[in-house]
Amino acid sequence: MASLLRRLMLIAGLCLLSACGGGSSGDTVTGNGSGDTSSSVDVTGTWAGSFTVGAGPGSTAVVAVIKQGTAAFFYDQTGVMYVLPNFNGGPTVTGILTAFAPVGVTLSNGQSTETFDITASVSSGSITGTFTGNNETGTFTLSPLAAFSSNPSLVAGNWQGFYVGSGTAAISLTVQSGGVFVGTDSNGCNLSGNISTTSTNDVFPVSVRSSGGASCAGNLGGLAFESRQDVSGFFGNTSGIYYYIGVSNASGAFVAELKVQ
Repeated sequence: MASLLRRLMLIAGLCLLSACGGGSSGDTVTGNGSGDTSSSVDVTGTWAGSFTVGAGPGSTAVVAVIKQGTAAFFYDQTGVMYVLPNFNGGPTVTGILTAFAPVGVTLSNGQSTETFDITASVSSGSITGTFTGNNETGTFTLSPLAAFSSNPSLVAGNWQGFYVGSGTAAISLTVQSGGVFVGTDSNGCNLSGNISTTSTNDVFPVSVRSSGGASCAGNLGGLAFESRQDVSGFFGNTSGIYYYIGVSNASGAFVAELKVQ
């Protein structure tokens, strides 16, 4: 697990849920000390920063994507997705961090999922946290990142791309202007769902159904963000409009990079 986590925060200037909710059932949010949890610290958006685990050196955050109150996650370049507890406006968040490996990959525990206890301090300019579990301790520090400097929007059309961390497993979506999409992937799964046409700080809620085979994960939820950068290098860093999608459920997750054709 340590080798995966050390690569967890991959791209220095660029950060990508779930409904990612995988692990939010035990989450708590602490307010301002007076019992008031309504004083909101809204951290919706994309974040980047540094990460350490054990005695290993710090590394650069890949992506952290947060939608206040519903979904939050980060992922590394191996495609492992880490679902965070929900952020509900308080300065402290505690709960469960759940790691999900991509198809064909197992974690250090020999399984496709792994859980950790996490505590994070939250402000509008910084998220810092620690997690423990499986004889490991890690820390992270995140800062806001403008993944897309213009006005984010949903661009309809043919989106082509790949699952992060799954070799050359391809994904193809046809996205309508209202956000409804259908598609397929090279794992033999049929994909359908919806991407919200309204973003908050470049974060778009997503719902997906993946069906048709043993490796297809069923109903998942999460987040997407828009960028002008080819974060994973799948497209040779060519210019264009890219979307990064991270979704999960209780038993699985995936991260995908797609380019509008």
